[in-house]
Amino acid sequence: MRSTINWCLLWQIIACSTSAGGSSQSAPTCDASTFLKGLHDHVAGSGIEILSATVAPKHDFTSIKGGPLQPAVTALNFCQVRVHITHQGTNDKVLIEAWLPLTRDDWNERIQATGGAGFETGMFGAHLGSAVRDGWAAVSTDGGSGSDDMSRVKDVSWALKDTTTGTLDWNLLHNFASRSLVDQINIGKVITELYYGKAPHHSYWNGCSTGGRQGYMIAQKFPHLVDGILANAPAINFVNLVTGEFWPQLVMKQQETYLSNCELAYFRYKAIEQCDMLDGVRDGMIEDPEACDFDPFAAVGDEIQCDGKHTDITLEMATVIDHLVKGPKQVPWGPIFHGISPGLNFEYLANITVAKDGTRLQKPFGICESWMKNIILRNPSAQLEHLDITAYFGHWTQANYELGGLLSTADPDLSLLEASGTKMLTWHGIDDPAIPFQNTVDYRRRVEEVMGGAHAVDEYYRLFLAPGVAHCGSGIGPVPSSALATLVDWVEKGDVPETLEAKTTNDRGDSVTRDLCAFPGKSKYMGLGDAQRASSWTCVGGTERPEVVLQDQASERVDRILGGLADRLEGLGLGLSIG
Repeated sequence: MRSTINWCLLWQIIACSTSAGGSSQSAPTCDASTFLKGLHDHVAGSGIEILSATVAPKHDFTSIKGGPLQPAVTALNFCQVRVHITHQGTNDKVLIEAWLPLTRDDWNERIQATGGAGFETGMFGAHLGSAVRDGWAAVSTDGGSGSDDMSRVKDVSWALKDTTTGTLDWNLLHNFASRSLVDQINIGKVITELYYGKAPHHSYWNGCSTGGRQGYMIAQKFPHLVDGILANAPAINFVNLVTGEFWPQLVMKQQETYLSNCELAYFRYKAIEQCDMLDGVRDGMIEDPEACDFDPFAAVGDEIQCDGKHTDITLEMATVIDHLVKGPKQVPWGPIFHGISPGLNFEYLANITVAKDGTRLQKPFGICESWMKNIILRNPSAQLEHLDITAYFGHWTQANYELGGLLSTADPDLSLLEASGTKMLTWHGIDDPAIPFQNTVDYRRRVEEVMGGAHAVDEYYRLFLAPGVAHCGSGIGPVPSSALATLVDWVEKGDVPETLEAKTTNDRGDSVTRDLCAFPGKSKYMGLGDAQRASSWTCVGGTERPEVVLQDQASERVDRILGGLADRLEGLGLGLSIG
């Protein structure tokens, strides 16, 4: 008798079996045994020793908040791998931490090495959270400073080894500058391959501020370690940058005039009032501060209300602002670093304290204050108000001599980056009060001088400036919304970025979009249409491109204009449309 096959039941059995097998293949083992032997094999003979490895699965985890573009992320599920290493002859103890999507199906088959902030070599969960949410295997490091919770962003005391002798911890500074970044990438790749059973097909760097400087270090010295580098608002020229941040405090002391935040804000208002319309749109932003010929002395004699009290704008106040805008300068050499652009928040670096009796005293930016005390003066208890201008520039020169080669990361020779095939993308907010955008622009121009000109450099390094955007994404201007994805497309698809999409929401809740222009191009309002839409702007003054590229750009611009016009017509509710 012929048996009857229950095809439905058989199909269910096969489906369940396949599903179980697939699940097993997609769920690597999140346990120390998965990593230990492979890690020890990797570092054998390298001068690195694995001290410990702690591995644990995390479920429904909430990461901590990082910068403006790094919110706390909830409901994360990942494998956390914490590896402590030491370098031969240093006695350091460096933490490298990786977050890995739990299953192969959740992994995008890439690794993202993440940068630090301030004096933190790495941001850990503040950066890893958003990365693992988006499917990346991601890695961070503390460089041996012992901080994995953002508690030392403004504290560089870890670098002062002996307060009695003023001896710096050169091993930890070396880790912070470069060594731990290389270890992070190499060991992060090993961890990722051991977990998933295959290496990531592409590797990327992602960082802003200190993380941006670290990205430039990799571009200058170790570009072969990654395929793409996203390095925003880079703290390059590091010694000059951090030492120069004390200039506003010194100027107010020298002039014996300490401006309150309200008084500083008035000068900012006057600069915006004068130069906001240079781009044809009144939006509270100065599109190009270098084109703004701001004269603070024109405000002398103005009467304003500050904290409920009548205040007269004096010549002394205007003199302070003039020095802040022009930047640190030393006779007879002139300016030696950038000042504060007109229209920026002067109080970020020129902040003071006002006592109950009205006495005004210095209150330096925290990162700068710790640097001046622990690195410049080698004395955590130093009274910075006693520092005069002669001593200031003397210490500045000495710091460049001792630390410039290690920390400044300002070498314009990008031959290794060019040869490696790695791409680097940078955006920098024009309203950044902590790191002047001109610092990045100057570097880019120096690269062009030694690397064959702007068009040649554009093949592997592109810069975008963001008007109205402050440090690493805050401010009122449209913020780059998909820079990492743009970099990935450049690296993996060959989609060369001529513009960078940016967006924000204004104080009325309206969406504001802009296509940021590849440097040296600048945005220009076309005089027609809603200035809050990217379609109403164009790029002018950019690098010369081959004719085919220019044609593609023109076609894309026409499409965008028509699309924006269609949006506006349809929004009028008149039944008009453009097909």
